[in-house]
This record gives sequence, structure tokens and C-alpha cells, in this order.
Amino acid sequence: MKTIRRISQIAFFGLFLYLIAVTVYPLGSRIPVDLFLRLDPLVAGASMLAGRVIIPGMLISLAVVGITLLLGRVFCGWICPLGTTLDAADVLLFRKKKRQDTIQLHRWKYYLLAGLGVTALFSTSAVYLLDPISLITRTVTLAFVAPVQLALRYVAESSYAWSDSSFRPLASVGEWLSGILWSHAFISDPQIYYRQGLLVLMIFVGIVALNSLSRRFWCRSLCPLGALLGLLSYAPILKRFVGPECNDCAKCVTDCKVGAIPADPRLTRSAECVECFNCVAICPEEAISYRFGLPPRKRRDTSLNLYRRRLLLGAVAGVGFAALVRTDPGRKRAIDGALPVKLSSPVLIRAPGAVPEDEFVGRCTRCAECMKVCPTTGLQPALHEAGIEGFWTPILVPRIGYCTEMCNLCGEVCPTDSIQPFEIEEKKHIFIGLAVIDRSQCIAWYADRTCLVCDEYCSYKALEWKEVDGMQRPFINEKKCVGCGICEGVCPIQPVAAIRVFSHGDKRHMTREEQKEWAEQELE
Repeated sequence: MKTIRRISQIAFFGLFLYLIAVTVYPLGSRIPVDLFLRLDPLVAGASMLAGRVIIPGMLISLAVVGITLLLGRVFCGWICPLGTTLDAADVLLFRKKKRQDTIQLHRWKYYLLAGLGVTALFSTSAVYLLDPISLITRTVTLAFVAPVQLALRYVAESSYAWSDSSFRPLASVGEWLSGILWSHAFISDPQIYYRQGLLVLMIFVGIVALNSLSRRFWCRSLCPLGALLGLLSYAPILKRFVGPECNDCAKCVTDCKVGAIPADPRLTRSAECVECFNCVAICPEEAISYRFGLPPRKRRDTSLNLYRRRLLLGAVAGVGFAALVRTDPGRKRAIDGALPVKLSSPVLIRAPGAVPEDEFVGRCTRCAECMKVCPTTGLQPALHEAGIEGFWTPILVPRIGYCTEMCNLCGEVCPTDSIQPFEIEEKKHIFIGLAVIDRSQCIAWYADRTCLVCDEYCSYKALEWKEVDGMQRPFINEKKCVGCGICEGVCPIQPVAAIRVFSHGDKRHMTREEQKEWAEQELE
């Protein structure tokens, strides 16, 4: 069973990497590329609680809930890609290091879960910070995909540079793998660029480094998904049995990677056990087995023994976080009945199909799937643009990449429907921003010279020309400009474009039908 579990871990981790790799334009995978996120009951529960909605695509997480109720935390031990990563790191980096048991910290994750649950209750979910599936998906996308693609391109280009034809197959393989990682049909520079990759990598390295304290320290002490599954696996039907052959050698106690076996090897903390079967493999007397049914009550220890005061403290911390983000200057505020806007940044441009801002920041799990699939790499993680509550949420940065007219994949890959699916034909009536011309920098305005770059590239023909002072000057038709950012991206003025997209054109407060009617009013 231990060997089968390792095969399962490798297979699911390979599937996880494959789904990230094929999250490119055009989207051709028959398996949902956000499968692991959909299976995550913590992401599902927090997103639905924060958004006060039922998300049909996330209901598949009920399968994990059902399996956990019956078999225990098999998701943690057999499927979770972050758990597999930590197991591999333990073998490669910390195998010979003697580490003391830190099981006394196993309650921390339950207190963290209480705090994160409260944030979702107040629609300011902070689950994305610690959820393992969101965390590792974000890490691989933002910190690893771009450097790996750069390395593959370097291999391909270097191989072609050699006159020896024997290097050509290596170049072909490098190009092929680079093409799998990234589709560059809409941009001249095929290299991927992501902001904050170093910050995300440092967090991930810190999680791996915690293994120096104990095996799977993250899973033992900090993982909120593990805490949720632990609560669900309080009394599973698949149980660890210890027979009378046990000689109290305690090898299973020291070998248990998650500290699920207390000092008495005959007892089991069911909420901590990840069904790894290490204890079965290491037992010299073959006294340990896993069976369906319930062992005698005196031989099992399923009590979590959580401290009420610390649970309350975790909940209070969650309330404090919610209060902090709601009083942050980055919060939206309506002025004289106008559309509420973010005070912290006028360039908070969301992807087309994004739900209204308050709901968006609560439902978005910051997985970076939309950023990975964006064919122009225009979607980037927010830092300060959306305030504290919008940290790492996707925003459009036109200077890096625009929202191309022929793509709707961000809505297809979003697991929480914070970016809702839409048809390409609908994009001309989904307003995410409004372009504004800075006449002090625009060549056609301040220099009295002809410049047609923005007009030539505009996908929606939103540029209009009028004669002013005997010269043709560009103007923006707000009924046609959807804020895609292509004009800002191609503007020759550097470093700040003479035409920029701002968030005051965002009309997410209106339904798509209302946006369409608004756009067609003047056209009639």
C-alpha cells in the first residue's frame, strides 16, 4: 500500500503539472484545467460563503468530502500536490536531519481555519493565503513557468546556433515544450512576464524550509485544508488497528510523518492520519493493519482537544482582518450616487466577465489560472492597486499585454466563477475600463503631427477623428471603448503612454444586457 500511495502521488502530481502546462490559448484539454481547485472543499466553501452563491463547478468538491468522511484524509496523503512536493523535499533535502516531533503544534491549523472561515463569512476571504491548492498553483504559475520557458527557449536557440546537426533534435524538443507552456499568437515577444514571482517563490521556499523542523510541518501545523479534512475525518470507517503482537517498540510513533500516533502506539489521532501506511511498512512485528470498521473505543484517540479560547482568538483575528480591509483606503466608495471606484488606484482594470468588486475579491482564490491562460500575459497579480483585500487578484496591465478581442479563456478557467464565462461576441459590450487621451503627450495633439497607431490597432473602432484648430485630432467614443488596453500597449510614447485605460469606465455593476443597451442608445 505504501508503494501504491507513492505511485498515486506521482500520478496526481504529474496530472497537476500537465493541467498547468496546457492552460494556454487555445484551450484544448478535455480535462478541466482547474480540476484540483474544483476538488478543494476549502476553496469551494470559502468562495460560496463569501459570494453568497452556489458555484456549480465547485460542487465536485463534495466528492472529496464524501471520501474523507469514509476513508479519512486520503486526499492529503495520496492526491495533494503540495503534500507530494513536501514529501519529495523531505527525501531530497532533509532525510538525514534529526528532527524533533512537533505534534504539539497540530492544533494551530484549526485555529487558522477558524480565522479564515470568519473572513469568508464577512465576504473578505483570506483563504487564498494558506489554501494549499491555490498556493502551489499560484507558485508554479508565477514563479516557475516563466523561468522554465526562458530556459527552454535558450536551449532551443543555442542548439540552433551550433553548426552540428546533432543538436537540432534538442532544439526541436525545447521549442515544443516552450510551445506547450505558452502560446504567443497575439504578441511579438513570446517570453512570459509575471510580476511578484520572487515574492511568491520566497513564500514557497519558506514552506519547504519548515520541513527542517519536522516532516510535513506545513501539513501538521498550518494547512487549513488539512484542518477541514481533519474535522471531516474525525471517525472514518477505514481505521488503523494495532494487534496484540505489538511490543511497544514505538517505531511507528517516530516514523509517522504527520504525528498521528501519540506516545501509546496503540492509539491513533484519526483527524491527523493521512493514511500513508508508513506505520504498516515499518512495524517489525506486522502488528499494524488498516481495516474497515471501528476499533475498540479504548484503543483509539480521535479527540482534537482544541482550546476554546484559542479558537475564539482565531475567530477574533478573522474579524480583525475583515475590519482592516473594509477600512483600507483601497475600498470602494460611492460619491454622490456615482459608480463606486477604488480610491487607491485608477488603473484597477479587471478581466472581462469579472463580477462586481466586493464579490470579486471575496470569491477569487488567487490561483493565477487566468494569468497563465491569458495569451498576451496582460493579466498580472495586483499588489496595491486593489487595496489589502485585493492582493494578488488579477488585473489587466496594458503596458505588459492587452485583452485580445479573440479570447475568452479567463472565464473558462476560473474555478470560482469570479470571472464568469462569456462568449467572444459579448466582449464588445463588456466594459472593463475607458481609454483617456493625455493631450499633453499625444503626438496628434501637442505636436500637430499625424499619429494613427492607436486607431490602427483598436479592435473596437473606438477612436474618432474631429477637426480642431485646422488639424485632425483623436477622440474616444465611450460607447465603443471597452477598455481592452491595446491602444495603451502600442502607444509609441514612453515610458507612460499618451493614451491610457482607467477604471472609471468599468460597468460591472450593470448586467451584460444593461451594458449592451447602454452602448446602443446613442448608436440608434
